[in-house]
Order: sequence, then structure tokens, then C-alpha cells
Amino acid sequence: MKKIKVNLDRKLINSYDVYVGQNILDRAGLIMAKNNWAKRYFILADRNVASLHGSMLYDTMKSSELKVDMIDFPAGEAAKTMTTCLEITEKMAGLGADRTSAIIALGGGVTGDIAGLTASIYMRGIPCIHLPTTLLAQVDSCIGGKTGVDMAAGKNLVGTFHQPKAVFIDVSFLKTLPEKEFRNWPCRWKRI
Repeated sequence: MKKIKVNLDRKLINSYDVYVGQNILDRAGLIMAKNNWAKRYFILADRNVASLHGSMLYDTMKSSELKVDMIDFPAGEAAKTMTTCLEITEKMAGLGADRTSAIIALGGGVTGDIAGLTASIYMRGIPCIHLPTTLLAQVDSCIGGKTGVDMAAGKNLVGTFHQPKAVFIDVSFLKTLPEKEFRNWPCRWKRI
């Protein structure tokens, strides 16, 4: 596993590490436990990703003795709304999330946007950790702390900048993607 430091000018407290490797979920759980970023974690994933990878991440975190809950939401761009964020915050509040909690974004760009925005507004800001599962999310949307949801008037009109606590890029997630996801990128990428 390779670690890359993202240093933010004049905001060292917001700097974070990006971990890249294959089959690194077990180490992600250990790193979260070692750094004690939160007392409780909430995995946010759309229903498709939750069914593919949710239980694996949940079990990995439990084996690292981390307290964790899973919250899923509908898949697709249509779910990228304030309504979805507010529904998630209601579920988190009902489960007892507080300022010592953190959100884990498990999924592609839509999930990263929803999770990042939710983390930035819940209790005026809690940590967010990204585990991107698509190529575009791994090389673009999980980096930089940009979050946003859509409105009827346009895409990404409501959002914040909320830097992640860490990013874990596990390239083994790419094995579950259809070929069209690799064609979304302007370069020609070979399947792993």
C-alpha cells in the first residue's frame, strides 16, 4: 500500500493522507482504529454498492473493533439531493450519531458528494473518510473536499468544501465495474 500526503497551504489541520493499493480494506480498518478519528462510524453507500461491498467493509471494521453502522440510499444521480442528505442525517440522529462520529463514503462520485455534504453539515461538521469504488471517483472526485447536490435549477448548486480525514483507494473495487465505466474516462484504461 502506498501513502500520499495531500498538504493544504496554510491549513495543515485539513491535510490528509491518500492510501492506494489492492485489497487494502483490512489495513483501512486498522488505520482508522489506530488514528482514533471517531468513536463511531457510519458507512454511507447507495444500495448497489452496499449489496456488493457493504458487508465486507462492515465486517472489516468490526474485526478492527470499530463501532459501525450502515446507511444506504437509492442509487443514481437522482438521489443526489438535499432530501437524501436530510434523510441520512435523520437516520444518523436516530442511531445516536454525535460530534465524535464520522462518515465513510463507500461508492462513486454521487456517494462521495452526498457523504461529504452530509458530514459537513451534521453537527456543524464531522469527519468524512472516502473509499471510492469507481475509476472517476478514485482519480478525481474523492480528492479536494468538494461536495454538492443537485437542484431543479442545475447540478451541484448546493455544496461545501469539506476535506476528508483520509482517502483509501482500493483498486480491487474496479474489478466489479462494467466496461462502460472505463470508457467514461477520456483515456483508454485497461481492466484490472
